Amino acid sequence: MKKGLFAVAALICFNFTAVQAQDEEITDKDLYNYALLMQVVEQMKAEISPAIQTIIDNQDGFDVKRYIELKSGGKSEAKLKELGANDFEVKFMIMLTEEQEERIDVIKEVNNKLAQKMVGVKTYKAIKSALSSDADLKAKYDEIAKRIAPPEDEA
Repeated sequence: MKKGLFAVAALICFNFTAVQAQDEEITDKDLYNYALLMQVVEQMKAEISPAIQTIIDNQDGFDVKRYIELKSGGKSEAKLKELGANDFEVKFMIMLTEEQEERIDVIKEVNNKLAQKMVGVKTYKAIKSALSSDADLKAKYDEIAKRIAPPEDEA
């Protein structure tokens, strides 16, 4: 009985959310601003690997191959030791993982601020939801994103 009520409640909430998203008028300007926001976020994400690569390249006695071997250990000293990391490698991997996490946290913060300032949180959520279910909106978004994307040699 409880499962049935829960399912009905979930269905009502889902339908209510879908109706809200449909009621939210998504303008071309909103879609354009959303595309700009996503472009900034994607460019920030794309900078993480090169930044980590540079740190690794500048560290004597450590290379990308060793990083890949130890990456699954994350910030866990015990897991890194299990993977055969020495004390230096443990400290270095913890530092690299913290650098990545810091960059990801900054990206999340930028995404939240831009969502608030550029499109509004409610519109941001409506667009994000609608893009997965509205083929016409997705096509319009893809066209806008393509139009504002930087040239390949500048990306």
